[in-house]
Formats: sequence, structure tokens, C-alpha cells
Amino acid sequence: MSQNVNETGLQGQTKQLMDGPLKHIRAAALAAALVPLASIFAAPASAQDCFSGGCKVTGTVFSDTNMNGFQDAGEPGIEGVSVSICLLCNGTDTYLTETGPGGLYSVFVDVPGSYTVGVVIPTGMQVSPTVVGGSSGVPDGHGFSVATGVPVNTPTSFGFFTSSASNPGTGTPGYWKNHPEAWPVSSITVGGVTYTKATAIMWLGKVGKDKTTTMFSSLVPAILNGLIGNDTSCVSTAIAAGHAWMATYGPVGSGVTGGSYAWSVGEPTHQTLDAYNNGQLCAPHRN
Repeated sequence: MSQNVNETGLQGQTKQLMDGPLKHIRAAALAAALVPLASIFAAPASAQDCFSGGCKVTGTVFSDTNMNGFQDAGEPGIEGVSVSICLLCNGTDTYLTETGPGGLYSVFVDVPGSYTVGVVIPTGMQVSPTVVGGSSGVPDGHGFSVATGVPVNTPTSFGFFTSSASNPGTGTPGYWKNHPEAWPVSSITVGGVTYTKATAIMWLGKVGKDKTTTMFSSLVPAILNGLIGNDTSCVSTAIAAGHAWMATYGPVGSGVTGGSYAWSVGEPTHQTLDAYNNGQLCAPHRN
């Protein structure tokens, strides 16, 4: 049922979406305003037979320059944005596409129903307010704007506006380990435990089989990247989840294994933070 898209980056972003935000949606980690993915409502009579008339999940991704949630005259569409569409979102029914000219996306689907649409938040932008008849996406804290309960043949739009953050660029764990002079703080608190800069840098150099070191190495850079002025709107939930995970399974050095239940819970958060630190989400990578 999946649509083939020959773009490695898009496939990677979609895997991240399935492993992270969509997984969290299925687990009810999004705000209560989002409807459950599994709810599929009855489609209008005109959309009951997708094979005779055709069913599409379609809409527009646009630059919301006045931040009001509507695509007003003169506000352009955003081309080349990755879009993922699924019905049950169980990993077997995902359609992948990108926005074309005018920011339009459109995918033919096999059955009517209530779809979930995830749009990658463009670098340096934030999600517009959700308004009836306008932008429908909600930031999930994992780098995506997500709309659920999307019916077929009903255009669904996603607005974004330029971030007000200075965005000097994100640094990876290696950057923060090797540039102590760039740290904006002399200590950092992770999962309720405060580490001196020297101790934190030491742990950044000890990433190994212990997954608390893996989470530490993605969470600390994300915190620092925000402190120096980068936009963290796309990872605020992930940063909070990282702190909660470290508070539960840490402190760093506690010996959590890769095959443990604890890491099955924490890995999607780590992946999101890692993507952010590498400049793949709402803030650019440092030059």
C-alpha cells in the first residue's frame, strides 16, 4: 500500500516519525486535543468507494508570515517539505511524499477513513496556531507538525512561520565535548542530577553500551543548543522526556542495556534529540 519515494532523507525522516512521534501518538503522549489514531469515522457517502471516484489525502504547507494560522493573500507555499500519511500507523500503511510547487501535497489512498498526516517542521520555523479552516497541525515535540482525524478529499493545511530564535547553529556531542569554552553554563542538570561542566564533558566521552550514556550524550547537547539561542520548539517535549527518562533509569552510568525495556522507551527520544543536534529539525547545524 506504500507509495515509493526514492529519497533516502525522506525515508529516514519517516522512520524517525514512526519510531518517535507516531509511536508517542499511539501511546497517547500528545496533548488531549489530538484524537486517537485508531479512531476511524464513517466517511461521507461520496467518499465510500475510493476505487470508483478516487480518494486523496491532500493539502498545502505554507509560510504563515503574519502568524495567524491562515494562508492569506501573498503567503507562499513551501516546496520540498517531507510529508508522511497513514491510516492505522502500524508501520505497514504509510504513504510518503513531498510538497510540490505552491506547497501542495496529494496522495491517492485505497480506503476512506481518518488519516494521520505528519509534516516535518522546516528548519528555522515554528508551527502556526491551529485554527478552524486554516492550519491544522500540532507540534508533537519531535520535529513534526501532526494532524489526526484527517478525512479523504478534504484539503488539510499546515502553516509555519520563521522562528524568532537567533539560531546560531546546533552542536553535536562531539562539538560540546571538544569545546568547553563554548559552554554557556558551568554546570548542567540532567534528570534532576547536577553535573559540573568537567564531569558532563567526561561522560560525553564515555558513550558505550550503557544506554544512560547514550541518552546523556543527546540530551546534554540539546539543552546547551537551546541555551545558546537555538529554536527548541520542535524538541521541547523530547527534552522533557529525556529528563524524565534519566530521572527514572539514571543517573548516567547506571548500566541500562540496549535490549532492555527501559531503552525501548527511551530510544525514540534519543533519536529525536540526535536529529536535532545534527541540524535536521527546527534549528540549523552550526557552520
